[in-house]
Amino acid sequence: MRARSARLFAFAMLVSVACAPASPSATPGGAAPAAPAEQRDEQQVLRVAVGVMIGNPTPQASRTNLFQYWPLYDNLTSFGPKYEVRPSIAERWAVSPDGLTWTFTIRSDVKFANGDPLTSEDVAFSMQEILDRRWAQTSYLLNVTSVTNPTPTTVELKLSAPNAAIPNGGPFIWILPKKYYQSIGFDAFVQKPMGSGPYELVSFQQANLIHYRKRPEGHAFRKPIANEILFRLIPEAVQVMNGLTQGEIDIATFGFSGDQANQLKQRGIVVTSQLNSSAQIAMPQGSYELRDTPLKDKRVRLAINYAVNKEAMATGLYGGYARPTGQVAVPDSDYYDPSVQPIPYDVNRAKALLAEAGYPNGFRLPGGLDYSTGRGEQNMIVAFQADMRAIGIEFELIPNEESVFVDKAYGRRELPKGDFWSGSNGEDNGFFTGIRTFYGCDKPTGAPRRAMLYCNPEWDRLMDAAYAESDVAKRRQIFLQANRVFREDVPVAYTVSRSQFFVYTPKIKGVDLPTPNAYNLDSIYKVK
Repeated sequence: MRARSARLFAFAMLVSVACAPASPSATPGGAAPAAPAEQRDEQQVLRVAVGVMIGNPTPQASRTNLFQYWPLYDNLTSFGPKYEVRPSIAERWAVSPDGLTWTFTIRSDVKFANGDPLTSEDVAFSMQEILDRRWAQTSYLLNVTSVTNPTPTTVELKLSAPNAAIPNGGPFIWILPKKYYQSIGFDAFVQKPMGSGPYELVSFQQANLIHYRKRPEGHAFRKPIANEILFRLIPEAVQVMNGLTQGEIDIATFGFSGDQANQLKQRGIVVTSQLNSSAQIAMPQGSYELRDTPLKDKRVRLAINYAVNKEAMATGLYGGYARPTGQVAVPDSDYYDPSVQPIPYDVNRAKALLAEAGYPNGFRLPGGLDYSTGRGEQNMIVAFQADMRAIGIEFELIPNEESVFVDKAYGRRELPKGDFWSGSNGEDNGFFTGIRTFYGCDKPTGAPRRAMLYCNPEWDRLMDAAYAESDVAKRRQIFLQANRVFREDVPVAYTVSRSQFFVYTPKIKGVDLPTPNAYNLDSIYKVK
């Protein structure tokens, strides 16, 4: 306990030494005027506790936790509420009548931190790096065959098949400084990254701290209020809760339990939550084919689903901030099918299916269950293990630090995934593109074979057809067909749709979260 307190104390001390008090200034340009009685904090330092931290401060590290990249980089497009695509580096965009060419017009007033202008050449280069290096964002450039910049302010994407989701992938495409990046090389850029965002990187300590400071020259169109932002990885919920209560943490994005969220409310902390992801335990097809395990049998995969006590997870583990689910899509997504109900909890049915498949006494899986220690899922995973043990299925839990977990997820490590793989899928861009990153025969993580979670050509065909469809109503119907195909194959053990928490002290103002996953902290400020 003393070590935990020391870590939070170090967080607070880092803020006090890193920032010299600033003189009170007028309301920043573009920000709403402060209320008459409101007194803003002079330093404007945001201390943010996170349960998951990006593996390194370059865009290739992850396609999630966007708010941790946003201080340093600008993205191609941005989101308003309900995934409405808005301008960012791209001022406007258009698609050809045949749907095979997207043209983006790029702003001409943005500069990188070293003073170089950001041009269409940087944008095209950034997209090409994503495609060439197969970064996580490749799923947002599906069917793109070439990226060119015919003029300094236009970027042209050629596609092999129509993809109406291209602009919706823009918030995940960070713009790299081509000249600087190429001059020092990829490995050096990872150590000393630079972007066009309104902040510069002061320090990056892996699995510990990210420290950003606002650039003195300002930004062309973003007007953030905070002078400094510090992201601290704090894996224990109790430690985060105490830090919020004691004023050592301003904001936390964390996988709290329902009871913990309610305790924070009682302590006067502002708690916001949105159902943003469906948690599931994947049964990787690449793993069970490689190891020739019983999971190859659909009856076994179905038995596992009958054995999962989803209702107990939703109420006991998440305290009303989750609900049982029988599909990977989240409520309110176009991919979500309200007619698809959760598979009921029925241990006897589960045992009967196992016996029918030739495993009346259960079995032991050699690869275990892979999970990330930074995602707040341990309680759910332990509950899942207990449910499986009740029907005779035994396996070990394999904890992974987040960066290792992500490397395994994208097939960057030689070892295959475990027999079970703890993950979640959330609506990320209005087209549910996140699911395509991991599920599909030849999608970004479908190769090498060891990385594959699921392969069904019919599911791929339907998803491709949905992305090619510009009519929203018709697209939704195709999505629902694909959803039913996925459910019929039972490639995952369904658990719950759960909430993402964004909590903060009463001193934090200006919170704007247009979507659960893609937001920045530009509008946020502190009062005394």
